[in-house]
Amino acid sequence: MLPISPPIEAIQDRKGLDSEVARLHRQDNNVAFGFGATPDFKNSSQMIAMAHQGGLGMPDRDYYLRDDEKSKQLREGYLQHIAKMFELSGDAPDKAAAEASTVMALETSLAKASRTRVELRDPEKNYNKMTLAELKKLTPDWSWEGYMQAVGSPSVGEINIGQPDFFKELDHQLAATPLADWKVYLRWHVIHNAAPALSEAFVQENFNFYGKQLSGTTELQPRWKRCAQSTNQDLGEGAW
Repeated sequence: MLPISPPIEAIQDRKGLDSEVARLHRQDNNVAFGFGATPDFKNSSQMIAMAHQGGLGMPDRDYYLRDDEKSKQLREGYLQHIAKMFELSGDAPDKAAAEASTVMALETSLAKASRTRVELRDPEKNYNKMTLAELKKLTPDWSWEGYMQAVGSPSVGEINIGQPDFFKELDHQLAATPLADWKVYLRWHVIHNAAPALSEAFVQENFNFYGKQLSGTTELQPRWKRCAQSTNQDLGEGAW
């Protein structure tokens, strides 16, 4: 059983929600959106802050929106997977199923506002540097200053907002979606992010969907190999 993350359970208001999004970002949890430093597309000698679309449990928007039979089957498999993970975390089956539907509804709203893979390849379209004053107009219900302070980012004058329409919708969802639904969504992503390092039941269920159904992989790699890959990914490239 995986207990509810205490900070998530403790969220009582919008300020608490915003703080928890920042805390989870510090732990590399893909919730709501992505944020980091990247070379300036138009000046590679300079690093700039960038915010981009994210927050989905499946690879991209098409998995949520395509109408072909395979996509429908994957969505149903994803719903069942989320519910099963909530059950493994200690929730009753009926509650877990309802929570899975909540996660799917919120992620689908974000997916609808997300750009396609093709659109994401267009550097001009995804280059939208904005001042903090301009960002305030784009996302009036989200404090970028407070967020950057919470994630430990240095003070910046501009941020490249990769997909402005996505952040308009995210800002709307942060204000309009019930706090209880956001807490379910955040809890799901904590479970999902931790799954490969949890007990065998979590590891196997995670592989059943992401390995077998989503990727077509037939066999889970041995534990030693998964540990070595995880370590290699965390270490990154060596500096010379």
